[in-house]
Amino acid sequence: MEKIFEIKSPARIHIGFLDLNFNSNRKFGSLGLTISDFFFRIRIEKSQNIEVVSNCLSIKKKTMKIIEFLCLEKSISNFKITILSKIPIHNGLGSGTQLTLSLGYLISEFFNLNMNVNHIAHIFNRGVRSGIGIESFKKGGFNIDVGKLDGSPYPPLNILNLNWPSEWKILLIMDQNITGVHGETELKEFRELKKSKLINSNSNFKSLVMNIIPGIIEENFIEFSIGLREIQDNMSKFFYGNKNKFASPIIAKIFLNLKINGINCFGQSSWGPTGFIFFENAKKRNELLKYLENYINLNGIRGIKLFKVDGRNFGKKLIKKERL
Repeated sequence: MEKIFEIKSPARIHIGFLDLNFNSNRKFGSLGLTISDFFFRIRIEKSQNIEVVSNCLSIKKKTMKIIEFLCLEKSISNFKITILSKIPIHNGLGSGTQLTLSLGYLISEFFNLNMNVNHIAHIFNRGVRSGIGIESFKKGGFNIDVGKLDGSPYPPLNILNLNWPSEWKILLIMDQNITGVHGETELKEFRELKKSKLINSNSNFKSLVMNIIPGIIEENFIEFSIGLREIQDNMSKFFYGNKNKFASPIIAKIFLNLKINGINCFGQSSWGPTGFIFFENAKKRNELLKYLENYINLNGIRGIKLFKVDGRNFGKKLIKKERL
C-alpha cells in the first residue's frame, strides 16, 4: 500500500491592524476572518525524485524554494508535490502564508517530523506582523491578535477566536488589472510608514472592543459594521492618506458609491487589491450583487470579478489516503 496525504488550507481576509504607532513593545495587532471557497489543496506522495506539479509557474517556484529549505533542515526522502488548487496570489488573501504552512505541515505529517504550526511559521519567517493567516490555518473563524514582542520567536499572540455567524454573508471584489503590494516592496512600504505617520490607535481598540467583538458574539450586524468602518477608515488614512482611497481606484469608486447609498460594511483585505463587503443575510447579498453587476456594466468597468463566499469556522483539513 502506498500512502498519499492531501491538505486543504483556507484563504483569509485581513481586516486591519490595531496599533500603528510603533511606540510599544508589541507591534501591530490585527484582526481577520477565515473564508470559504478559496483554498490550497496540495497532495504529497512518494516519488523517485523531488518533483513539483503545478499549472502556476510562480507557485511552482515558491514551492521548490520551500522544499529546498526544508530539505536542508530535515533528512527526508524523495517525494512528489501536486498543487491541485490555489489561492490567488498577491491579492490580499494570504496565499503566501497558506502555501508555506500547508507544505511544511504536509511534509512534516507525511514523514513524521513532528513540526508544529508555530515552528513551521518561525523557520519560514511567517507571522512577522500579523498572525491572522496562521490562526486561520490552525482553526479558522474570526481571529484577533495583539502582535508580538520585540525579538520573540513566536507568532503574534492570538487572544480571541470567534465563530463567524452563519447568517452573515460576504462578497469579494477582485480587480484583475493590478496586483497587491508584496515582498520587498511591502517591507519598504512599512519602513517608510514607520518613519512618517501615526494614527490614533485608541479609536481602533475602542471599535474592536465596543463594536466588533460584541457585534459578532451577539450577532448584531449594525454594531459590527460601525466598528469595521472605523478601523477600515483608519487603515485607508494611514496607508493612502484618505479614508476613501484603496489599492484599486476602481474598487475605491465602487466603495464610494456604496457609501453614498448608505452601505458601510466594506473594506480592503491587507494590501489589496481585493475588497470585501459583509452582509447581514444572503438576501441582502443577492440584492447588492445584482446592483453591482448592473453598475459595472453601465459604467463599462473591465477586470472586476465578484465572488460569493462565507466565513469558515475551521482551519486546515488533512486527508490521509492509501493506494494499491
